[in-house]
Formats: sequence, structure tokens, C-alpha cells
Amino acid sequence: MVDQSVSTPAVAYLMEVGVPFLQLTYEHSSEFDHGFGVEAAQKLGFDPAEVFKTLLVDTDGEIVCVVVPVDHRMSLKKVARAAGAKKAQMLPPEVAQRRTGYVVGGISPFGQKQQAPVIIDQSCLNQDSIVVSGGRRGFSLRLDVLDFVEAAKALVEDVIAAS
Repeated sequence: MVDQSVSTPAVAYLMEVGVPFLQLTYEHSSEFDHGFGVEAAQKLGFDPAEVFKTLLVDTDGEIVCVVVPVDHRMSLKKVARAAGAKKAQMLPPEVAQRRTGYVVGGISPFGQKQQAPVIIDQSCLNQDSIVVSGGRRGFSLRLDVLDFVEAAKALVEDVIAAS
């Protein structure tokens, strides 16, 4: 469902930088057990390759925001390489929430309290547009891939794990 009335720091940021986007909402269910991103893809009716999840990673003490398709796993080794680090590890959920100001399952790559550099998987280039979290569970944003890369100042790299 398209909803143009929701405001989050992610929405405010995209409006500020003049990037067009669509707001999409769905009813989040705490009983859905396949992951927040897969839930968004299913409930919004998008191919999982078009819906990207946001993960926070510590790369040798530097925090990066990694954006990958919901139907793939991130490779920590590839993230470390992309960030120029020796190793990478997932940030604990409570730390990610404190840093971003968002709850897990609703972390957006935009409008974070402490904005981390963004790395998006290169598979995004196979899509015209992508869907990412809008800053809360049940709320997503759809935008042109090139607009995403520009607005996020994202590094486009291969960061998904081999199947």
C-alpha cells in the first residue's frame, strides 16, 4: 500500500536531498519467522531481489551500513575487503539500534543518528528500483537504484555470500 503521510528521519533526509521515492506500508507481524526483509517482500508483493535489508557491521572499529538483497546472506569477508579492513563482524542489535535511532527490522540506510558509510551489493545494478526500510517495521521506501547510490553516497561492491 502506498502511503505518503509517514515521516521518519529517512523520509526527511530523502526530501532534503530531493530524491523521489514512494512510501510503502504493510502490517508487520511479530509471528512472521522468515526475517523482516522477506516479510516486506512478501507483504508488499515485490521480488526478493528488489528488496534490500540494512545491516550494521564493525570493520576494524569502523562501522559500515551494508545493504543486501533480503534473499541473500552477507559475506563478512567481502565486506571487510570492500571496507579496506582485515575483518568484519555484525554489530550487536542493541548497539545498531542505539547508533541508528531505529529498531532492528526497521533500520534504514538513510537518516541514521550516527550515519555510517553505506556499502550496497552490486546486484542492485540489476534492478531499476529497490525497496529499503523506511525507518520502522512495516514501512519501506522504493526508489531508483541510481538515486539510492547517490543519496546514500554508497560504495557498490560484491558483498553477498556465495550460494
